[in-house]
Amino acid sequence: MRTLALVLGVLLLVAGGLISAGIVNVQMQEQVAKLGPLEINRTKTETPEPAIGWVLLGAGALSLVVGLAMRRR
Repeated sequence: MRTLALVLGVLLLVAGGLISAGIVNVQMQEQVAKLGPLEINRTKTETPEPAIGWVLLGAGALSLVVGLAMRRR
């Protein structure tokens, strides 16, 4: 259980850092028009809100503290 908390904490810290720094982008494709074999698509790029990254950073730090505070059995 301790190892799981530590690994989860590190993963959350990395994901939170990437999102809060604006490095992570999400791309979505939307079909605008279709005329026979011809298709017109639009690619839309969005960046998640930095507040989500800060929440993940806090959760990762909390998970690391809990993992380090647990006793080995």
